Amino acid sequence: MEPTPDFAVLLRSQGFKATPGRVALLRALWLAKRPLTVEKIGEKLDLNVVTLYRALESLAGRGLLLRGAGAGDAAQYSYPRGLHHHHLICMDCGFIRSCVNCA
Repeated sequence: MEPTPDFAVLLRSQGFKATPGRVALLRALWLAKRPLTVEKIGEKLDLNVVTLYRALESLAGRGLLLRGAGAGDAAQYSYPRGLHHHHLICMDCGFIRSCVNCA
């Protein structure tokens, strides 16, 4: 089992304040182990939606989160687990499957 990262240390190492909201956001995505939409993340956290969007974009901008697009181009965010990979997305139902090989 993978040890839980120290999110406060991780945030500070990238120049962020380790606020309870940012730590909770990283923890929620780490526990999810799959990409989540902003809506799903919002259901898990008690954060203002504007604050949530700003946090997601700033953390993704520094590489602490990965940003991708799901079915219907809805933004999805995930915690990077250190492994380079891609996803196949069904355009009909939105099912997502990880791929380990690059073309």
